[in-house]
Amino acid sequence: MTMYCSSMQKQQGAVLIVSMIILLLLTILGVTSMRNTSLEERMAGNARDRHIAFEAAEAALVDAEEFLSTVATTGAFDNDGSDGLYNDDESYANIEEFVDWDGVDPTRGFISATNIGTGEGIATPPKYVVQFVNSFGTEVDRTNLDNYGQGTGGGKTGLFRVTARGTGSSDNSVVFLQTVYGVGGL
Repeated sequence: MTMYCSSMQKQQGAVLIVSMIILLLLTILGVTSMRNTSLEERMAGNARDRHIAFEAAEAALVDAEEFLSTVATTGAFDNDGSDGLYNDDESYANIEEFVDWDGVDPTRGFISATNIGTGEGIATPPKYVVQFVNSFGTEVDRTNLDNYGQGTGGGKTGLFRVTARGTGSSDNSVVFLQTVYGVGGL
């Protein structure tokens, strides 16, 4: 004797269809979340790389200030710039683009910073150029920058524009910083 259950004949596979839809939705959610995580990881890496490039450019500025503290005369700034020392000529107005930072053209030179190297997590050691902008003051009465105006100094004050270029852990992230530095007694 064969018994038929009336409920078995009415099943159409609805549970299978619903579970497949739920599985599809979970898969889409998982793939989207993995993409977001990957994007956030790349963003954090780029931010870290830019921070390293910024710190390298800061180190180049410090190196340039140490160099400028030893300058006794502005005579070296009247040359062609092959040694990274430029005057304030109009042709050097956009110095970041004028200088050949890769070192292919020796007439558009730079100075490599000596206080930081590639062992610090950067791709290329930082570089900088120094432009002599102007000198001001008289030999007799000049505010002494070293004493913050407490006396007179022995010469003119020279203003120098320093442009530094730093890279991060790859040469794709580049940061330019620029400052003006005054040297008294010139």
